[in-house]
Amino acid sequence: MDSHPIADRYTITPARTPQLDETAYAAVLHSDFQDHYATGRDLWTGEQAMREAPRLLSSALGATEDAHILDIGTGHGRDAEILLADGHRVTGIDLVASPEWEALAARRPGRARFLVTPLTELEGTAEYHAVLDNGCLHHQHPDSYPRYLRRVRELLVPGGLFTVSVFQAAGDAGGLYVNAGKRLYREFTPDELHRLVTAHGFEPVEVRRVPRGTAGLTYLLGTFRRTADGDPR
Repeated sequence: MDSHPIADRYTITPARTPQLDETAYAAVLHSDFQDHYATGRDLWTGEQAMREAPRLLSSALGATEDAHILDIGTGHGRDAEILLADGHRVTGIDLVASPEWEALAARRPGRARFLVTPLTELEGTAEYHAVLDNGCLHHQHPDSYPRYLRRVRELLVPGGLFTVSVFQAAGDAGGLYVNAGKRLYREFTPDELHRLVTAHGFEPVEVRRVPRGTAGLTYLLGTFRRTADGDPR
């Protein structure tokens, strides 16, 4: 296997096609994240580059007051804390509950709530002014991308913002990788991310690169706006 920065950092291997279907993979995703949180191997939680996503979203919201934001994959609530401090309301969802949720919600009564649920099972439509996905899309089963992005769009008000952070490809095309727990890692080029998201009822606002402090590793951080008319493809 050729040396690759993401593979080197996370001990993962190339995967030409997923070995599991969507249903089986959902159980794998839950199990692997549960294991990482339980053993303290959630290195992303303390990564400073991760905090750029909520800051970018908050900046993009601008003068929008009291925005209700959905934080997908909220983890220990680090991004939620930033958004709450900026005066927004937050609903955080994750596959695994964090013991820090209760204290965070108590510090912001009526402003924060946290739920254990996958995005596709979250109830409601057109409830959020913005959705933050800070590192979840690139772990989804490729077959589920359309359903995942359609659900994001359904949850947003017309004109609502979607900020998503993914692994940036080191070359001219993104690759698919899998770790020892069978969790998938998908890289994207800026063009790949643009084409995927805009194909499901969004228009681009901004796409930028965020260096991660480790040689060769970069996040691709995109903000998109839900289109007000027309159906997603």
